[in-house]
Amino acid sequence: MAEKETKVTMEDLNRELRGYIAQIEALRAEIAIIDESIATYRTVIKTINNLRDLGKGKNILIPIGAGAQIEAKIENPDRVVVSIGSGISAELTAEEALTQIAKEIASLQALRRTLEEAIVEAYAKTEELLEKTRELGKEEGKASE
Repeated sequence: MAEKETKVTMEDLNRELRGYIAQIEALRAEIAIIDESIATYRTVIKTINNLRDLGKGKNILIPIGAGAQIEAKIENPDRVVVSIGSGISAELTAEEALTQIAKEIASLQALRRTLEEAIVEAYAKTEELLEKTRELGKEEGKASE
């Protein structure tokens, strides 16, 4: 009878262990999405700065999909329309837009750090559960002898 109780406990430990592993994988996926967003924001920063460097009146090619491009002229490189949330956009100066984007990046980086901390905690719990599983396995081995 005691052997059956031990087996259930081992199953519980394994179930909990799988839960933490799934949590770690989900957190890593979230971090990957955040990293993509940060990379996109950094590309926007480079684009704004490059357009400002080119200056008013310069012709540029804008990609429109499937390898096609259309010619356009820079009219006002200091005017940037930025999404401010909930489907609303606002016209900002390039400096204001860069500041807004920097804030978004900082916010994403803070969220990323929080998720990394959660991963560290989940790893610690995983190690703890693995140790309990090893101890229980040893106890089961001694009981079966």
